[in-house]
Amino acid sequence: MTELKRARYDSSILSFQQKRGQESSAFFLPFLQSDMRLLDVGCGPGNITATIAPHVRSAVGIDIQPRSIAAANHLVEETGNLSFAVADMTALPFAEGEFDAVFFHAVLYHQDAPTLTRTLAEARRVLRPGGLVATRDADAGGNILHPDLAGLRTSLDLWQRWYEHDEPDALHFGRRQGAILRSHGFVPLWTGASYVNHSADDLTRREAVRDAKQSLSSLGPKLIGRGLATEAELDEARSSWDAWAGELDAVYLRCRCECVARKPKS
Repeated sequence: MTELKRARYDSSILSFQQKRGQESSAFFLPFLQSDMRLLDVGCGPGNITATIAPHVRSAVGIDIQPRSIAAANHLVEETGNLSFAVADMTALPFAEGEFDAVFFHAVLYHQDAPTLTRTLAEARRVLRPGGLVATRDADAGGNILHPDLAGLRTSLDLWQRWYEHDEPDALHFGRRQGAILRSHGFVPLWTGASYVNHSADDLTRREAVRDAKQSLSSLGPKLIGRGLATEAELDEARSSWDAWAGELDAVYLRCRCECVARKPKS
């Protein structure tokens, strides 16, 4: 499974991750305390971990991709209570009960059932009794598009294919986070949702189009190589973003569902 996840990684994903930070962790901050030790699992380039660090005693970010951790390590000098390491989320290199909080952002959605089970079991192991776990993940059914062009839907579908989800319910993972955490031994405390706004103004829309077309150009040959897309689909997807950008009132809001749960004290 580790090697499969490596195969699905792409530089365009790292580039996008580096642009998001504060908005991704805002829902969790009210639950945190200054004496907590926090673990950010699948931290990517560390931007989210760095925004959480001032709110806790220490923050550790782990990711299986050395390139992501290399990028994250540049943030360490700016924040004294921050550290990063290359590690596998299904076999965390930490002691039982070492952390007060564990955070997953855009991580669990991509896992098959066995990997999800191992990952959440590890989160429970490294959490102290009564510790918190927070998740923020996608729900494809909650995305809002205007105009709702067929090519845009193709574009979103191509990104889903990149992760090769085996289960139809995976696309609605976000809304099921509370139920999933409960089934793995956690007690949900709070659920909610927010949107990543890619259409706030002209500049944001232009950036969204640039990012989308860059991602499609980067992933396209790999999707075609695996038989997951055709050149015609990629052409339709790319051209649809230009058409979308030409609409004065274009809207693209990506849904992110959020959940905070607790490990039972006994």
